[in-house]
Amino acid sequence: MRPVPVRTRHRPHARFRAPACAAIALVAALAAGCGRDAGDDGKAPPAPPAAAGPSQRELDDAGRAIETFIAANRTREAEIVARKLAESTPDGAPGAATVAELASRAYFARAELAARELAPDERARLLAEAADLAIRAAEGAPNDATRARFAALLQDRLGNRDEAARLYDAALAASPRDLESLRAATLSAVAAGALDRARSLAARHAEAAPDDAWSPGLVAEIALAAKDAPAAVAAGRVAVAADRDRVEFRLILARALRASGEPGEAARMLAALDAGTRAKPAITAQFAGALAESGDAAGAARAWDEALRANPAEPFVRAETALAFHRIGDVARAAAELDRLRAMPGAAGEVARVEQSLRADARE
Repeated sequence: MRPVPVRTRHRPHARFRAPACAAIALVAALAAGCGRDAGDDGKAPPAPPAAAGPSQRELDDAGRAIETFIAANRTREAEIVARKLAESTPDGAPGAATVAELASRAYFARAELAARELAPDERARLLAEAADLAIRAAEGAPNDATRARFAALLQDRLGNRDEAARLYDAALAASPRDLESLRAATLSAVAAGALDRARSLAARHAEAAPDDAWSPGLVAEIALAAKDAPAAVAAGRVAVAADRDRVEFRLILARALRASGEPGEAARMLAALDAGTRAKPAITAQFAGALAESGDAAGAARAWDEALRANPAEPFVRAETALAFHRIGDVARAAAELDRLRAMPGAAGEVARVEQSLRADARE
């Protein structure tokens, strides 16, 4: 994530100045148009055409501004521009599908990149709005695989697997060999437990790109879901050999090794990653889990401690750190992390999870 630029007295960089100024001008123009109710002669101005909307130039300016704001992590400004644009565009207006696409991406970016500063209900509302608008954008351009895939990804995020499958099928109808759509659709089917569909999609991916590391990677994911650990390990090894630089495939193989009863090998493989990569929450979860299953609970606690130093504002990481230190008998450190967790915004679910685990341990 890129840091938000610091405001100074110097003139802003040209990269931000032109799109931002255009967006501000657009917002001002839209606001002025909404508030105008009479002409100079005191008569009401003529009503605009029923399908009036922003011009192509305004769409281009708003699109550049939204993209620039998102890249700079200025998601509130991206949301403001997108919301004004959406409010000024009637259904059926020329460019309405493009407006829906821009707004859906702005709201989704706001929900994801600013998650820690949003209340849970506000974040949920933004995700729901983004998902609804993404469907409108996809319906406005039925042969656009990218729009359909993005709409499907948002439905996946909301847990609407059937709707996601419909939209992935629309994306693949528009572009049958699109690898991103095939990969996302396969993983969605795995998450939904629709393994026959997942196998069919994975076969299409392998046919389209037999040398792509995701072709065996998807086979490994399906095997894991089917609880076929040996097949998952075999496919995972092929994926890692095909692309040693992508950590995703090491994670898949680590999960497969743990499922096959080889946590020590999983731990050794992940230990070889650099410390910064290893401290990412998803990787730490596999690394610490493999260490714990290998009998190295102290190593697991150290792994979570390193992850916490790299991710101090992440409730999940602090919760796991508390549990890891509790498991090695460091009650004071565990209690301190739990107290800090209680003070973190949006951490109620993690607090409840830790407390439930501690109660369960006390009963054993």
